Amino acid sequence: MNKIYSILGIAKKGGKISIGYDAVYTDVKNKKSKLVLSAADASNNTKRNIKFICDKCGIKQIEYGEKEILGKSLGRKVVGVLSVNDKNIASYLLKNI
Repeated sequence: MNKIYSILGIAKKGGKISIGYDAVYTDVKNKKSKLVLSAADASNNTKRNIKFICDKCGIKQIEYGEKEILGKSLGRKVVGVLSVNDKNIASYLLKNI
């Protein structure tokens, strides 16, 4: 597992990540989110809807990893989309992805 996945795991333990479409959508609308990650193999509908709301609210959105690998690093089975709610973690991820 690489550093990015390790950082995401640590951020989850610290309560700095929201997982799942509904949680991410709420965080983006409430301007709580600093960065949104979508799995490359997430459904096209999910990626399109998340990209739309991120663009509308001015939140950076990137595609990274696969659902199973993201899920494993976060203690879940699969994770299609997640929101990073800490500016320092978001900055680190953007520099290293």
